Amino acid sequence: MSQFFEATFLPPPGADLKGCYAQVNYAGTIDPAPIFSDYGLTTPITQPVDISSGQLQFYVASGLVNANAITAGNYYTIQSIGTTDFTSIGANSNTVGVTFKSTGVGSGTGTAYFEYDLLLGGGNIARPFTTQNIWTIPSTIWQLDENLWANEPQLWGAVNPVPVSVVNEQNIGQMYTANDIIRAAMRLIQVSAVDTDLTANELQDGLESLNRMLDSWSADELTLYEVIREQFPLVSGKNPYTIGYGGDFNTSRPTKIVDAYLLLNNGSIPVSYPMQVLNFQDYNAIRLKTLSTNFPNYIYYQPSFPIADVYIYPIFAPNDPATQGPAYINITSWKPFNMIVDPTAYMSYPPGYWEAIVFNLAVRIAEEYQFDMRATTVQLAVNALKRIKRLNQRTDTLQTDVALMNTSQLRYNIYSDGYGR
Repeated sequence: MSQFFEATFLPPPGADLKGCYAQVNYAGTIDPAPIFSDYGLTTPITQPVDISSGQLQFYVASGLVNANAITAGNYYTIQSIGTTDFTSIGANSNTVGVTFKSTGVGSGTGTAYFEYDLLLGGGNIARPFTTQNIWTIPSTIWQLDENLWANEPQLWGAVNPVPVSVVNEQNIGQMYTANDIIRAAMRLIQVSAVDTDLTANELQDGLESLNRMLDSWSADELTLYEVIREQFPLVSGKNPYTIGYGGDFNTSRPTKIVDAYLLLNNGSIPVSYPMQVLNFQDYNAIRLKTLSTNFPNYIYYQPSFPIADVYIYPIFAPNDPATQGPAYINITSWKPFNMIVDPTAYMSYPPGYWEAIVFNLAVRIAEEYQFDMRATTVQLAVNALKRIKRLNQRTDTLQTDVALMNTSQLRYNIYSDGYGR
C-alpha cells in the first residue's frame, strides 16, 4: 500500500531554487526512506532529489505496522486502537489519527503507520531544515530571512513551520504574518535599518495602519478576491432574515450579495430555482410585500451594520411543508477582509496581493510619519493595486428584455443582421 506526496516550492522574490535538494527520512531519524515514482513502488527515486524545478512528487510506503512491530524513537500515527494502550509508548491519547514518537515496543492488536520527515538543503538555503511528518507539512516552507532581504535577496532560509491539516497531497505557497508585512513596508520608507527590528510601538502603529487599509479595501469591490457561496435554511413565513455573526444566517456580514438561488429538497432530486437580486428601488416599488408563495423569486439585501438583513420576496410559505420538504437559499456574496488581531499569525493571500499590500501600506505609513516617498515606490504601489483590481474584475452578462425582441422570429443572427430560425 502506498501514499502519494506532492509539494510545490515557491521561493520569495529575488530567490531561486537552483542547487536545492530534498531528502525523505524515516521520521525522527537521519535514515533515508525509499521513495518511488509509481504507485506500485517498483521504480525507486535516487535521493537527494533536485527540487530546482519547484516540484517534488513521489510515492512512499504507507508503512502500516502492528503494535508489536513499533520501535522506540520512530514517529507513528495511530490507525486502529484494538487492545493496545498507545499512551504507554508515547501517545498523548488512544485516539485514531494521533501522531506520536514511540518510547518503546507496543503490544496488543492495535495498528499504526510510519511517518516521514522531509530534509531540505543546498543551493541558496541559508541552513538545512527538516520538516517533521510530511503529512502535516506546513502551508509555507520558504520565507525571506528579514536580516538578509535588503542587501542580499538571493539568500533566504527556512522558518518554523505552521501546521495545517493535510493527508496525502498539497501545494505549498507563501504565507506571511502581519509583522512581516509591516517590517517590509517600514523598510521601504527607511523607518528601520536592515539589521534592526521595529519597536513594539512601531509594530502596533503599523498594525493599525494595515487594518485601516484592509477596511478601506473592503469597501472596494475590485480589491475583494473572496466570493463565497453559502447555504442557509428558510423558515416558513419568516421575513426578513438577519445575516452576520449571531444572525439567522450566521456568517460574516457580506459586502454585497451578487447571486442567489432557492434549493428545494423533497427527498428525491434537489431542484434549484434562480432568484433575482433586487436593489432598494426595485424592492421599495413592490406594493404587496407580504405576499407569500412556495417559490420565492427575489432577494433584497439591506446592508445594515453590524447585522444586515435579507428580504425574500414573495415570502417563503409552502402550502404543504411536509410534502415539499426543506428549503434552502444559496447566497453568493463578496466577503470583506478580516481584521488582523494577532500580528504573529500566518496569513495567506492570492498571487499579487503581497506586493500590493506591502507597497500601499508603505505609502500610508509614510503619510502618517510625514516622510517623503520616492516616486518609483508610489508608482509600484499604484501598479500593484491596479493589477489585483484587473484580476478581480467581473464581467456582467447582458440580457435583453423579451418585450424588445422580435417575437415573430426565434432569434437574432449577428452575422446576417437579421432574424431567423
